[in-house]
Formats: sequence, structure tokens, C-alpha cells
Amino acid sequence: MSLYVKDSTYKVVFEFEGGVKVHGEFSRIYAPITVSRLVSSLPLNGRVEALKGWLYFTVDISLRPEKPKFNCEPRWIGYWPLAKAICLFYEKTSLKSPVNRIGSISDSDFALTRIPSGVRVRIRPV
Repeated sequence: MSLYVKDSTYKVVFEFEGGVKVHGEFSRIYAPITVSRLVSSLPLNGRVEALKGWLYFTVDISLRPEKPKFNCEPRWIGYWPLAKAICLFYEKTSLKSPVNRIGSISDSDFALTRIPSGVRVRIRPV
């Protein structure tokens, strides 16, 4: 599938090792430069780090803060510039370094609570 970064929203799926899939949507409304760069780099692969209320995994893309947020809501998808990481939030979370909100989780976020650190993940377009 060829992706041209011209639309405002992009449907994606996060495929976790073990068979868990979480659907989401990236939206240029939140951070147009960040979303454009990430979408043009799909698919992306990583290894999960699980924290209280959220998961993240590093990607080999370096971007600056764009409309940064320190307080994140459940079901948000973010890009964390400090760690060069994609984040999935399933609880309200306050951070010490900002995240660029890039989209939302479409599915129930309950599955995220069961994903441990070390699991492989792949984001791809739907």
C-alpha cells in the first residue's frame, strides 16, 4: 500500500507479539509535521516498555516538540520527542517531558493493560 501524506487522518493498526491488535488513527490536526513524517515512514517496528498508564516504544525518527502536551488522556496516541518514541495511553497520565499528540486509539484500550515490557510491536497502515 502506497501512502501519500495529503489526507488529514490515517488509520493504523498496532500489532503486538502474541496476537493483540489495537486500531487507531493518526491525525494531522494534532501535529501535522510529526504525523506526516511518521506516516511516510510506516510500517514501524519496536519493542514495548510498559509503564503505569501507558506504553511506549522507540522508533528511529527524531522530531521536535509540536503542540506539546504534558497531560495525556486515555486513548491518546503520542510521539515523545525526548525518547524518539510512540506512546499509547490507557490512563490519564502526567509527564515531565512533553509528548506530541498524534492521534487516538479506536478500539477499547483494555488490551493495552495486559501488554508487558519486551513485547515486539509493529505499526502499519490499514
